[in-house]
Amino acid sequence: MGDYIALIDIIPEEMDVDFDELVEKLKSVLPETSKIEHFDILPVAFGLEKVRLRVRYPEQWGGTDRLEELFSKVKGIQGIEALAFSKA
Repeated sequence: MGDYIALIDIIPEEMDVDFDELVEKLKSVLPETSKIEHFDILPVAFGLEKVRLRVRYPEQWGGTDRLEELFSKVKGIQGIEALAFSKA
């Protein structure tokens, strides 16, 4: 068994967001078997930005549903969109 890598976009509710703080909150809801390996801040529209995460997680989780469920526990998130996942 190996790991999977997922690309997930997180759109905050507010325009004025400290993305480093948001990523730390997202990291805090992940179990030890998962980690955010990298993130980028990308424009959405009208000054709104989103964070794109590269997350490594256990293969037995399959798709990204578990990650989305964990990230949804963080307050201040408007949307979560899984873009892709593949075997690491």
